[in-house]
Amino acid sequence: MNWNKPVKFKLGDVDWEMPLSTLVLVLAVTLVLMLAGGWMGYQFGSGS
Repeated sequence: MNWNKPVKFKLGDVDWEMPLSTLVLVLAVTLVLMLAGGWMGYQFGSGS
């Protein structure tokens, strides 16, 4: 698999282009932060 392959996508009116490896890294960090925030919110809400 070519991790340096440019991936093109559009968000709103802005065209984006980044390497596949960077896109995967951004998605992985986002997922980890979402899971950590959900876990911390659950811990805070349960009063532990």
